[in-house]
Amino acid sequence: MTRRYVILGNGIAGQTCAEELRAQDGECSIVMIAAERHPLYNRVALPRYLRGQVREEKVMMRSLAQYAERGLEIHFETWATEVDAKAQLVRTSRGQEFPYDALLIATGGRPKPPPWPGSDEVPEIYGFQTLDDTKAIITRAEECQRVLVMGGSFIAYELAEGLVHRGKRVTWIMRGPWFLRYILDAEGGQLCRQLGEAMGVEFCCEDEVQRFSRQNGLFQGETQQGRRVQFEMMSYGVGLEYYVEPAQGTGAELRRGLVTDVRLQTTAPNVYAAGDIAVFYDSMLSRHNQMGTWDNAEAHGRTAAHNMAGAGEDFFDVPTYTTTMFGSTLAVMGITPDIEPELESVRTYSFEQKFYRKLFFRKDRLVGAIMIGPPKGRKKLIEIMRSQARIERPKEDLLDPTNLV
Repeated sequence: MTRRYVILGNGIAGQTCAEELRAQDGECSIVMIAAERHPLYNRVALPRYLRGQVREEKVMMRSLAQYAERGLEIHFETWATEVDAKAQLVRTSRGQEFPYDALLIATGGRPKPPPWPGSDEVPEIYGFQTLDDTKAIITRAEECQRVLVMGGSFIAYELAEGLVHRGKRVTWIMRGPWFLRYILDAEGGQLCRQLGEAMGVEFCCEDEVQRFSRQNGLFQGETQQGRRVQFEMMSYGVGLEYYVEPAQGTGAELRRGLVTDVRLQTTAPNVYAAGDIAVFYDSMLSRHNQMGTWDNAEAHGRTAAHNMAGAGEDFFDVPTYTTTMFGSTLAVMGITPDIEPELESVRTYSFEQKFYRKLFFRKDRLVGAIMIGPPKGRKKLIEIMRSQARIERPKEDLLDPTNLV
């Protein structure tokens, strides 16, 4: 009989899974349930779109015609309201029922609501996750000059960079002493701040807004350290809440996201998870992990497809994240101290030359890196991480890209 697959989510994890399934089986049935109204688009390109460096059509990765060409049945602006694991059936917000032989849940998450007291009284607050979020921020930014960015996450950084690039007066407030405080040390954080201030971003570290008000037609945030920041719009990044609701009652283990084994299968029969929502068994760590990067989600989608079709393939990959950094480049690879605090490390940096490199080791194996400045040697470092080979020479040698050739 024809295999029936249902995929919840049409981000890169869900889309990769669907197309990999189709490549393996030209006759199977593939149904995709998509909460957004858009075909697949490149979330990694949203910061460039926010900066005005790419047009919207360059952000899009698939068209409606391409879904039809690939034989993918997709339902936009639709949510799974129930997964009946016993009957192997998905019910949707539109009253539909889709039976499955294997199901992938790749629904990702939604931005956590602003946690600051009184923020519900500020109507001009924007999260930054989707294409529609980005368009709303751009539209509002065209009408104002002063922007407040809140949070110490990658999302908050991308907002600060994108809005200052548009010529806005940006104040960036974060609770920690520097950006990416769980990954970077003080010198790495200082270099980030140096690059940001050179572009015009005002940093307020180790501080938090405790009260919002209106003042002379502007919003005002009063911080714990007594600062008063006036702004016309506010944007923020404080993490995600994951869309686990469809999996409730299925027997799948929930732990912030959906817990899977090394093959990305949940504890519910024939139900798999991929992307941000998957709490997957990470072979590099030898324990469970959760990742929010594009590359990781894409790799998840591919492995999930193989296993949904019966392959029995273990997942293994080195997650990567690369972006601009206030006119420079930031690259993060593999396992970092926010995931495994006890890693050994070596580093080199120069404030004058505007570069920073730090490598992370676990049991004499290279497992992670963070780089600010030209990412020379990045691909070779990833190869070494993938090989899981013991480092026999001095670890400091790997800091010099010329030693990696």
